[in-house]
Amino acid sequence: MPRRACLSCLLVLLWLVGASQIIAAPPNIVVILVDDMGYGDPTCFNPNSKIPTPHIDSLAREGRRFTDAHAPGPLCHMSRYGLITGEYPFRTDVTRWPTEPLVQQDTFTLATLAKRAGYRTAMVGKWHLGFKESGYEHRLPGGPLDCGFDSFFGMRASTDIPPYFYIRGDRAVELPTDHIDDQFSDGWSKIQGVRTLSGGIAPSLKLPDVLPRFTDEAIEVISGHPQDAQEPLFLYVALPAPHTPWLPSSEFAGKSSASLYGDFAMMIDAQIGRILQALTDAQMADDTLVVFTSDNGPCWHPADVERFDHDAVGGLKGMKADAWEGGHRMPFIIRWPGHVAPSSTSEQLVCFTDLMATFASLLGVELPPQAGPDSFDFSPALLMQADLTSTQPAPMREQFVMRAGSAPSMMTIRSGDWKLITQLGSGGFSPPRIVRPGPDDPAGQLYNLAEDLGETTNLYATHPDIVAQLETELRSIMDAGRSRSVSARVDAATLKGKVMCGYQGWFNCEGDGADLGWTHWSRNNRRTMGPGNVTVDLWPDLTEFTEEERFATEFQLADGAPAEVFSSANRATVLRHFQWMQDYGLDGVFLQRFANGLKSGAMLEHKNKVLAHVREGAAQTGRCYALMYDLSGLRGGGVARVYNDWHGLVQTQGMTKDAGYVHHEGKPLVAIWGIGFNDGRKYTLEECQRLIASLKDDGCAIMLGVPTGWREGVRDATNDPLLQEIVAMADIISPWTVGRYQTPAQATNHGEAFWTPDQQWCLQHEIDFLPVAFPGFSWHNLKGAELDAIPRLGGEFLWSQVVAAKQAGCEMLYVAMFDEVDEGTAIFKCTNNTPVGEDIQFLTYEGLPSDHYLKIVGQAARTLRGEIPLRTSLQQ
Repeated sequence: MPRRACLSCLLVLLWLVGASQIIAAPPNIVVILVDDMGYGDPTCFNPNSKIPTPHIDSLAREGRRFTDAHAPGPLCHMSRYGLITGEYPFRTDVTRWPTEPLVQQDTFTLATLAKRAGYRTAMVGKWHLGFKESGYEHRLPGGPLDCGFDSFFGMRASTDIPPYFYIRGDRAVELPTDHIDDQFSDGWSKIQGVRTLSGGIAPSLKLPDVLPRFTDEAIEVISGHPQDAQEPLFLYVALPAPHTPWLPSSEFAGKSSASLYGDFAMMIDAQIGRILQALTDAQMADDTLVVFTSDNGPCWHPADVERFDHDAVGGLKGMKADAWEGGHRMPFIIRWPGHVAPSSTSEQLVCFTDLMATFASLLGVELPPQAGPDSFDFSPALLMQADLTSTQPAPMREQFVMRAGSAPSMMTIRSGDWKLITQLGSGGFSPPRIVRPGPDDPAGQLYNLAEDLGETTNLYATHPDIVAQLETELRSIMDAGRSRSVSARVDAATLKGKVMCGYQGWFNCEGDGADLGWTHWSRNNRRTMGPGNVTVDLWPDLTEFTEEERFATEFQLADGAPAEVFSSANRATVLRHFQWMQDYGLDGVFLQRFANGLKSGAMLEHKNKVLAHVREGAAQTGRCYALMYDLSGLRGGGVARVYNDWHGLVQTQGMTKDAGYVHHEGKPLVAIWGIGFNDGRKYTLEECQRLIASLKDDGCAIMLGVPTGWREGVRDATNDPLLQEIVAMADIISPWTVGRYQTPAQATNHGEAFWTPDQQWCLQHEIDFLPVAFPGFSWHNLKGAELDAIPRLGGEFLWSQVVAAKQAGCEMLYVAMFDEVDEGTAIFKCTNNTPVGEDIQFLTYEGLPSDHYLKIVGQAARTLRGEIPLRTSLQQ
């Protein structure tokens, strides 16, 4: 009672704050998972259903229906694995379940999470995730008790999979010493009706009694939970129906219009009603979050739809085990009085794996790094107000990946409205399972679910760009071992609110396969990198790098070990860099694409390889990226190659259709850097104007990298009037400032003297403004200049520019650079353990951690967006 009183005290506050909930006391949680019930079975999801489901419907009236919720696999054991672990089941060998536990020791589970939040945990029903079996007379390790549950009563698998016996805790209640024969039903397929496979059975166990017995046990758990308990209750009820055998009791026989199946589904609904009534009787209903769903699609053929006029998948295609929607799109309802709006609906894409991150968010538990790798917090979509026409939260999950139930080689990825199935056929129980494509047939299936939820029109052949994009995303998710970072994606629809970094990606090593030697590490790239042949002032921290990513130089560290560097040609290294961006909250990068390296040959091949890695890294980590063409070094007439390169990338590779490619004002963004400088460049402003006009004709948004004095034609800028005409064509203006000031005080003055009037001018001309900040500068090994010419001051120099940009009213920021160790401007992980030797000098991070500047830039992004207050100093 006291917990309920505390909770109700904040009721008004909770409704006001919507998705940003404050939970005074954790609720009881009851997860009800039924077995093989289709999306179209409950009448609250399908008004034409022939199966009355009053108790499931009551949950929908009192809670929120999710209409785009999915099982992580279209079979029982696959689905349950994802629900319990927050991990896609394709990441493990689910076929091991008959003799081995699928959930490995020390895996963080839903029950582990609940225990960490102070819950008493209980499970009742069908486990189907395996035990370490060595005879049923012995303890059964690896089950619920070893996965965080305090108690368990249930069965090892379905009621048509022998042997049949009850388990309490980790011991058989009664050994399966009797025998039962195969049973099937006339007029039904082999996967329907009273299907029961022969095998051992406990003498006192009667299969028709299993469903009500599990309900009785669940009610006993609820009624036995003290009302004044300090521990809330977490109860997972896995009811084994309407999975075969269909065994409705006499009370329900013949009561539905969907024959034996419908009668059994009615009985399931009644059991759910008994559980809900038990919560009411125990005075727990108001304090309990109830989740209802099914583990996978039904065993219901198209012929059954015609025969009984009941569509168990509610207009979807397919059935249990299929890659089609009927196999995995599930009825999904959450009721939580006072927190979830009654009679409400959400179209948010949800997977069962998401319960872990969502519960963690609601209960204030921080998930360990390895926990719930495919789990996303959908609590904003759960807790928002009933008026869905108002501010809808940004999507929490944008992708969903699944392996088909009966075709291990068939994978499915859903991204936005698009769904790709990698082969032809159902991949499950619907015939044909696999179709071998003919010479002119598509290799797989592509559907736009927003326009074709029934998956009737295969668009695979007509949208190769979408197929390629989804294949890249799928490969990234499968290779990464986790997807949470993929779907927690930065909004690439605008540059506003972003802190972007420049990404050079121009480092090569001898032996990296690019045939470019030690480019950008050394002065002579064909000589070994070592003393006297080096151009960088910072040394990368390779502590986390694999052996394949490391390239030894002739420099030595203080302990005598060879100093090593990385190559940007290495896929794993670029993906690692993007993982750092995700880890520290960096929004993304402008990939530098120097125009003087766009001729055919090894340099262009390297640039294209790095671009491919960046695209994959952005997809894998949910970061965004855009191309920045640097015109530096071009001769007269050379600017035209930029358009040819851009046009080729867009047309042949579909780059701008990547989910992570930055758009601005609805148009793909391309940056052109190096326009209007007065340093004697060979290419002309007329060339630049023609380039920009062509790109705008193609529907691009243009960001121009210009000199600091661009607005008045002073300092580093030409005073040619044509520069002003070009500036007027831009969508974003970004003045270069590296080296233009050297101390925090000078940075503050620069912001007042240049950025503030620049920002005001841009507002007047409806152009956006992107200032450039940098952490420090050094040109010692590259140019022979003073080491640490512009000191970093522990990050205060960089932060002073963040403050200046914020105070000037800027809505975006460019940090130069992510990886440029050449000029000492890198913000990625660099080491304090640099090479040593006579006349050898390198910068360090002043003894600070190697991720110090990544953290600062992450804080800058949050500050710029107003997520945290502005601090005028890092020490504040």
